[in-house]
Amino acid sequence: MKKVKEKYYSDYIELAGSNTCNTVYPMAIAEGVQRGDIYMDNMEKLQYALFWHESGFAYISGHPNPEDLDAIYALMKNESGNNPRRFLLETNDESVAGYFREKEDIEMHPRYGLRLRKLQPDGEIPEGYELREIDESLLSRIEGRVVPLNFWSSSQEFLTRGRGYCLVKDDDVAAVAFSAAVSSRQIDIGIETREAHRRKGLAVTAAKKMTEYVLSIGKEPVWDCDAANAGSRATAERVGFEVVKQYAYFKVKPE
Repeated sequence: MKKVKEKYYSDYIELAGSNTCNTVYPMAIAEGVQRGDIYMDNMEKLQYALFWHESGFAYISGHPNPEDLDAIYALMKNESGNNPRRFLLETNDESVAGYFREKEDIEMHPRYGLRLRKLQPDGEIPEGYELREIDESLLSRIEGRVVPLNFWSSSQEFLTRGRGYCLVKDDDVAAVAFSAAVSSRQIDIGIETREAHRRKGLAVTAAKKMTEYVLSIGKEPVWDCDAANAGSRATAERVGFEVVKQYAYFKVKPE
């Protein structure tokens, strides 16, 4: 397995767009919108490509052989010690899934892919909250696990190429919806609500605004979440998304 030089990333746009599990993250890398790595088997006989987004999500397009999967397994475990970021391999390819299910140190998690059915009407913003577009000042105050700077390499890169909205109360960023991945055709929406502000519909409000923005620029809004994340799925459905696929992701078991 060989690492592709960044200047050749555009050669992999077609493969990125053919991924059967997710296309926006692979395309974001191949189109140069967001950072990440691309690996391939052989320049003369290209059978597959691995797209590893800076957020840690990874995707295989094509058909790797067992030796290729061994190399991907080693990368996932960071056997070289040179790849400190996380590696979450999302796939709906049964041969790939079967390979990783047999590994005792790898765990599997089900995941949903949702697509917009019909955008639902806006509700009222709770008293005391203000809906605002994310700027540099707000970005620096966003806290949580699913936040822009876990998907973008810098504040400037997000502010230039991404977009997001948040609900603010007393100068506290309570909930946020933002572009987690951006390609020429799609934008993946990420959400986060601080615990003290949950169960008020804030994420729904921010996500509706984000969805409206995506539609306004002629792109498709997409939403993926863990099957165990009932809150994210419920929020997506209240915005107007519905589950259209189920797949799995694999990661190293915590020690």
